[in-house]
Amino acid sequence: MNTPLFSVVIPTRDRNETLAPCLDRLAPGAQTLPHDQYEVIVADDSPLTAARELVTERYPWARWVAGPRRGPAANRNVGASIARGEWLAFTDDDCLPSPVWLEAFSLARGPKPEALEALEGRTTCRAGITSPRQTAPVNLEGGVLWSCNFAIRRAGFETIGGFDERFPYAHMEDADLQARLQKAGYMIHFVPEAEIDHPPRSMAWGTRLARVHESSVLHMVLHGPVRGLPWYLLNQSRARLSRILRENKSIDTLSALASLPVELTSIAVQWRSWKHRARTLSQKQS
Repeated sequence: MNTPLFSVVIPTRDRNETLAPCLDRLAPGAQTLPHDQYEVIVADDSPLTAARELVTERYPWARWVAGPRRGPAANRNVGASIARGEWLAFTDDDCLPSPVWLEAFSLARGPKPEALEALEGRTTCRAGITSPRQTAPVNLEGGVLWSCNFAIRRAGFETIGGFDERFPYAHMEDADLQARLQKAGYMIHFVPEAEIDHPPRSMAWGTRLARVHESSVLHMVLHGPVRGLPWYLLNQSRARLSRILRENKSIDTLSALASLPVELTSIAVQWRSWKHRARTLSQKQS
């Protein structure tokens, strides 16, 4: 069996309605890169069988693997662990790769296998953010290694240790990877032609939204600077209010305004335990 150039890794959990359109964009003939030059791996963190059945019945050319159910960082690592390609290309189950996505990465890669390099694609949100209760990881000019759109040599990914599985949520684990790559001397090249569209998704509310800040605390402890609670709450308040006031006013505006104090209170209550846990985790190897 020939070794593919790319292994596309897609983590998923109970989102078949968005996973299917993503896989449609990677089907044989959908990409301008010939299909024999890439494989697709779906790493499934769900305890249910829906995603496995979807892949088996509608996308038999893709490979399904059970995830460890320890968060998206660990799930991506499981997908990468069975990859056969020279390069790993990561996207998410709610993303829509452009037809030239993989070919653009292929043309941008350097000729030396030993080169310390990663490729960062362009991430758009064509539908636009129309509500303060929506979000999407847009990256139009580079400098942000979103986990939904980048490629790296598999050997380099393994050497760097993959995604840090101490990050429990889909938040800051890609910023952590970017920091570690840069510290190791990797050049991260922006490839605007490698475009992925990320439709807007609904944000969690209140305490459910607050829990992802645990990942921010871990990132601060690992990479600095370590900020205090007052600074953090003020920074989050300003950022969230700016977004709320910038969007068109609707019932979602009231919902977002009501969510903010609940989110901030939850952060304040859990801040000390998050910091203690982060310091404990920082003493353990990733």
